[in-house]
Amino acid sequence: MQAMNGSGGFSVRRLCRLLGCVAALAALSAMTMPSIAAAKTPKIKKTYVALGDSLAFGYSQQLFNENEKLGESPTAFEHGYASDYYNEYVNVSGKYGYVNYACPGETTGSLIGNGPLLAKIQAAVPGVTGEAACAYHFADHLPMHNEYSGSQLESAIATINADKAAGKPVKVITLDIGANDQLHDVARIEKEVKEKITKRVTALAEAQATGEVAGKVKAAAEKEVEEYVIEQVIPQAFGESGGVPPTFEEDIAKDAGEYSIANHAALTARLFADEAAYEAAHGAELEAEGLKLGEEDAGKYVAEHGAELTAEGNRIADELIAAGAPELDKQIITNVSGIIAALNNPAIDGSELKGAKIIFEGTYDSYGNDYGTGELLPGSNALVSALNGAEKGAFARRPLKACYVDAHTLFNTQTEPSETEHMEEWTNMANFTTFEGKANGPDIHATPLGYKMMAKQISETCAF
Repeated sequence: MQAMNGSGGFSVRRLCRLLGCVAALAALSAMTMPSIAAAKTPKIKKTYVALGDSLAFGYSQQLFNENEKLGESPTAFEHGYASDYYNEYVNVSGKYGYVNYACPGETTGSLIGNGPLLAKIQAAVPGVTGEAACAYHFADHLPMHNEYSGSQLESAIATINADKAAGKPVKVITLDIGANDQLHDVARIEKEVKEKITKRVTALAEAQATGEVAGKVKAAAEKEVEEYVIEQVIPQAFGESGGVPPTFEEDIAKDAGEYSIANHAALTARLFADEAAYEAAHGAELEAEGLKLGEEDAGKYVAEHGAELTAEGNRIADELIAAGAPELDKQIITNVSGIIAALNNPAIDGSELKGAKIIFEGTYDSYGNDYGTGELLPGSNALVSALNGAEKGAFARRPLKACYVDAHTLFNTQTEPSETEHMEEWTNMANFTTFEGKANGPDIHATPLGYKMMAKQISETCAF
């Protein structure tokens, strides 16, 4: 029992001998084993730079919700495909540095920015467009994986030049961009179509409400005219019937009809005057009633024709999206061409990549057959396939040569496992959870597993 409670069986001499042994072992270890403090980490000799939007950043709505109170620290978003690609495939030797300039919500134009670099790129690649850089950081003031003051492209060029001078040249660049260009265009079209449908419904409802208010005004004026006519014929009817009912009432009706015919023009003028007088006396009341009736009539119309309006809106939006897709795809490719050219053209900005690999990550269709019930956005798979095919062809040729990774073939496959299974497991489109009352989805962004699959596909497609 004493041995178990640790208080017995030890003398001072035994304790001293024990301490002496420990000291001797420590001295022996110092002589025969290298110090942990003396161990050297591999020297960084190369650099990997990740550029792109929320997919490279590692974003998801659930992570954003869960970290909102913590200031959206970028450490919460370290599982994006870029980080997975770096940790699992690029830095196997431990000699690669990692810079991630990705920005959630970035478009091809905002990745370029609207600074002095834009004009230089436009001179080399006509048609390139730019816009204010990274709203996530500069407008919303949220932190980045690696902070920068200009655009992503400007920062990448600065890193290429600085790391080359420091003896750790950039050897790998991944880039995914263009999905937000498409999403912004879809949102713009949907807004326009919604406004168009709403305007039409509102016009119908306003016309109906105006008629209802006008009918009320007319009814009030007609009542006043009717009362006026009765007042005029009462003496005549009394003389005819002696005021004895029901003959008296019958004579009033007969005489009123004759009076109205005989005085039609004057009574019409009185009717118009009474309508004007009623509107003047009850203007504010009538206006409020008209607005109320308009809202009620619009609500009734939508309730009765909701399915029809939705189908019409979707049809118009689908047609506009499909019609505008070729021009949008052309602009995306032009802007990406400008980005790639700027990364490796000393004539534009002084940067040059020697022996480096540029990898372009294509997009997948977030609005495909996610739930096994058909495409959420009809024709979306074909639209994404068209863009990816055009990009692959454009970036396969020099001087814009880049290794193209078609994520659409990974997520939106029509073979087993099906597109629906992939979208449920690899994206947050089937995420219907909430965090403190805020919806975590459906969200277009990948799950941690989805990001790992993207990194794996990059490695398998673009070995270096």
